[in-house]
Amino acid sequence: MNLDITRMSVDICKLDSQDGKGLPIHVPQNVGFLETYRYLMEDVADPRVADWLFMDSPFLLLGIISLYLLLVLHLGPLYMKNRKPYNLNKVMIFYNIFMAIASAAAFHGLLTSGYTTKYSLGCEAHTVSYDSESNRMARWVWRVVLLKVFELSDTVIFILRKKYNQASFLHIYHHTSTVLLAWIACKFVPGGMWTFTIMLNSIVHVIMYSYYLLACLGPEMQKRITPWKQYITGLQMIQFIVMICHTIQTLLPSCEPNRKPVAFLYISQILIMFYMFCDYYKKSYLTKKTE
Repeated sequence: MNLDITRMSVDICKLDSQDGKGLPIHVPQNVGFLETYRYLMEDVADPRVADWLFMDSPFLLLGIISLYLLLVLHLGPLYMKNRKPYNLNKVMIFYNIFMAIASAAAFHGLLTSGYTTKYSLGCEAHTVSYDSESNRMARWVWRVVLLKVFELSDTVIFILRKKYNQASFLHIYHHTSTVLLAWIACKFVPGGMWTFTIMLNSIVHVIMYSYYLLACLGPEMQKRITPWKQYITGLQMIQFIVMICHTIQTLLPSCEPNRKPVAFLYISQILIMFYMFCDYYKKSYLTKKTE
């Protein structure tokens, strides 16, 4: 009898949608943690991604993030305390080339997996479909998750070069939250309008890593491109504004009603990032000009 009540309580949380899946609006008190976890990981999640690396459960990813934080906040600085900074210029050149190309590939893959055919920039519902284009879109979202995990190497390079000022709270928070948001997108909504923010972020990263690549080419090049750093930060802020405007569509009653929890999570995190980047922009560029 208790089992039937639990199942009924979980079913109440589901909302009908085009794909027959929903996210919980609230979890009743009589539903335990394990039942809620099973519901999210099995009933709500996109079944196509379940067997892909990192996507079975969040624990492997959370373990990597925990190790990352331990490394860049404690073990890395401790290891480098009595050591000279490593000269990683060649490593950084190849790393930035790879990241720029990989980000461009992700942008092209996402763009051609729906936006050049059936998607508009309006409200596009996420549906679980096994046609080739939908599967390709889900695969590219998953590849972005892998790319975001690899991007954590940015901070490791900073620590090994003793560029501790670059491994700021903003930088670490941005990298950590981006990995988690990418995982949530792949696990629950690897299709529809939810992929727009990922596609936009990918093209911004092409520009960003291209800038970092040029900065590795010597002092003379650094001197030439330094004025552009301000504009790249501004571009990232514009990116957040566009992301927020696009995602706000999901709050309309007719748009993805069963995915509103993801929308609230997206918007809240983007607003936090926008505020932090505004604060960085003000301190780094506007304050210096007035001094």
